[in-house]
Amino acid sequence: MPAAQPSDAQRKEFLDACAVAIPGLDAGPSQRIRCIGWNQETSETIAQLVIAGEKVGTFSLPWLYTTTPELRPHIGEHLILTTFDGTPKALLQTVGLELVTFKDIDASYTALDGPAVRDLDVWRDVHTKYWTGLLEPHGKSVEGDMPVVVERFVCVHPKG
Repeated sequence: MPAAQPSDAQRKEFLDACAVAIPGLDAGPSQRIRCIGWNQETSETIAQLVIAGEKVGTFSLPWLYTTTPELRPHIGEHLILTTFDGTPKALLQTVGLELVTFKDIDASYTALDGPAVRDLDVWRDVHTKYWTGLLEPHGKSVEGDMPVVVERFVCVHPKG
């Protein structure tokens, strides 16, 4: 089951709160919506790590952009981080993108992630399990030469 999307009212209310907190904020006419996590508990934990500045990056698969082009990141764009139920939690801004292969992910990349998955073996295990479920419907599997997008971001609001 995919994560829920925030309603238009939730999105507007959240962006209005961001604008009050950050006078002059220009989040653009639209923002990418992203939930990081596979259930409510995980997404809540990850959102708190992002807000606290302990998680400053995420990973995605360009293979999936063909069916979900709205998830393709762009440098400078703002995105609304939500929990699995669609509740907006943070406004982020993408500040860096890098394309690497799965086998080339090392500790310098996993350091961007939350503390519990920074160990390379743990990171590989968690992402292999998660991505396997996403790739199977597309007839693909996790492979060493699989492209991975490493996205670096800053949390614009709220500040932890």
